[in-house]
Amino acid sequence: MDHPVNFTALAALRPGDAREDLSRALGARWCEPAPHQQGRVTALSKQHGFEAQIDTAGRIGAIRYREPFPATSGVLGLRIGMPVAEALAALPQLALSHRAPVYDSMYFVADVSHETKLALEFRWQELYAISLRNPAAVYPDKQPMAYPVAAGAPGAPFGDPNFKLAVMSSLLESGALDLAEPGDLAAFVLKRAVDLEDDGYDLISEAYDYLVRYPLTEADLAKVEAITFDGGNEIYPYCYYFWDGESEDFDISSTAGIGLCQNLRQLTCIAMIERLDAADLVGLGKLEALHLPSVCGNPGRLLELPALKKLTFPETAISDPALIAALKARGVAVRIDA
Repeated sequence: MDHPVNFTALAALRPGDAREDLSRALGARWCEPAPHQQGRVTALSKQHGFEAQIDTAGRIGAIRYREPFPATSGVLGLRIGMPVAEALAALPQLALSHRAPVYDSMYFVADVSHETKLALEFRWQELYAISLRNPAAVYPDKQPMAYPVAAGAPGAPFGDPNFKLAVMSSLLESGALDLAEPGDLAAFVLKRAVDLEDDGYDLISEAYDYLVRYPLTEADLAKVEAITFDGGNEIYPYCYYFWDGESEDFDISSTAGIGLCQNLRQLTCIAMIERLDAADLVGLGKLEALHLPSVCGNPGRLLELPALKKLTFPETAISDPALIAALKARGVAVRIDA
């Protein structure tokens, strides 16, 4: 049985605690840091705003909690989202470090102990991030990322390579896929040092070709619970660092094979796709929320989605009042965007 994440235990961690304390708190989400991560543990970074770094002695050297880390899990009497005045009342030793105009940010620091430094970041007068670190901690040197060998046809196991990128972005954003940093991947495929400030203004075709042939396993696909089609997805900087979303490089023409993502619960079409064939979705027994693009093929097949609870679509996607009524009769919350 999988052990769930213990957020209360995560909030109680401090620099100097053993890596075993961290692994127990993370439960099934614990994953040993890879050599290129320099001891960083980021499995919850995207979804829950928690990360830590383990030093060469096998102890926690640094911890960071940020929004959306659960506000109910207090850290030193602090909670994410609390106002500046409340934080100062909880820890009077806090001293203002500096301000920044971006997000109306304020930064405070304090010494928690002789070996632990505290730093707080406030955005718009609310606590956004809490950082604890041991300034004497020494971390492993960064090693090259061990990328797997590309295999199969472009896009496999899906028909559309750009759809595969969207699936991979879901894995990236949930912490289930590690591609290191965009510059690391570029250096790997180009086999040379890369400065994305120079090389990032065009599509790096070698990086794109590698990603669309990246080997995804059944276990990987089982971790996909939400897919979003949007130009801001995290995958795109890995092959086009400064992509502005204006070109059609990553447009998606087909979602064939999406049924392989059997645990998919949410599918959101914001951009990148104009037409979705509802027949592709049949068999996704856990799909609860669906946001359609401007055109929906075979819309009647939506009635074959047993778990569907929320359906949003532009008025051009479904024009059959009887189908809309049938969906509502089944308890689906329908919203039509004008």
